[in-house]
Amino acid sequence: MDYIKMTIETTTAGAEVVAEAISHVCPFCQIDDPHDTEELANTPSPRWDYLGEELFEHMDRPVTVSVYLEQGEESELAVAEVAAVAGTLAGRDEESEDWEHNWKRFYKPFCVGERLLVRPSWEDVGDTEERVILTIDPASSFGTGSHATTRMCLEELDVADLTGARVLDAGCGSGILTAAALLLGASHATACDIEENAVRTTAENLLLNGIAPERFSAHAGDFLSDPQLAQTLAAGAPYRLITANIVADVLIGMAPALAAWLEEDGMLLLSGIILSREQEVALAYAAQGLTPVTSRERDGWRMFAMKKAELLRNS
Repeated sequence: MDYIKMTIETTTAGAEVVAEAISHVCPFCQIDDPHDTEELANTPSPRWDYLGEELFEHMDRPVTVSVYLEQGEESELAVAEVAAVAGTLAGRDEESEDWEHNWKRFYKPFCVGERLLVRPSWEDVGDTEERVILTIDPASSFGTGSHATTRMCLEELDVADLTGARVLDAGCGSGILTAAALLLGASHATACDIEENAVRTTAENLLLNGIAPERFSAHAGDFLSDPQLAQTLAAGAPYRLITANIVADVLIGMAPALAAWLEEDGMLLLSGIILSREQEVALAYAAQGLTPVTSRERDGWRMFAMKKAELLRNS
């Protein structure tokens, strides 16, 4: 089978929005972000031995989102749909657009469940008294709420009773899940991410939503390899809610710590799990005494809401 590769130039913040905008044409895409390589290089971790020199070639390249479309009768329509979203396509002689800002026109306010309304900071939503408004500016961090992995977590938070809860957001990105939990009634949230820029963005977004500084703390680092950070996070335990929207391998590595820090009747939200890895993740947490009470699936991704199995047996 022959394929047509189409590549859209964007930014780190725009990549998630662009991928979502073209998901109806091709649900799977490839994101190439040189900032990811820089992040890996600056974050010591036991999960790799070294980074090859070839990864650091052309670090000034733009962030791109690529899709592969099957050639056939419907390919021209698919190409046209992607072109309508992109404006600028690598390999096509079309008028250039500034994706540093133009991706924002695809990021519109949206409702989640019965309570939440997520809006980008540059969009006005008018009078929405019946909704809790979550304002987000992703800057250069993952987490607009558009991606299926984040949206499923938001839907779960929307139906949860978080009144007075202490929350841990492991891998906070833009801080969207941290903000949602606090706006929906949590008393305090601790956020952490291996990327310093994500931690800064999280703090900025929490303040943007009118959340007082004393209601949250944000930490940069990898608690799997940094005992001091692990001790800091453990000091805030137990948490009634822990969210971790990352990837399967990291979630598996985090299992012992997250299980230990969870309140007896607490809930653990795990997302970022591709369907082919869901059993591995479930087994890793089952070994820590946790079992899914809710499971959501969307666009090839799985989200688990877990609780302690012993508590469920005794209830």
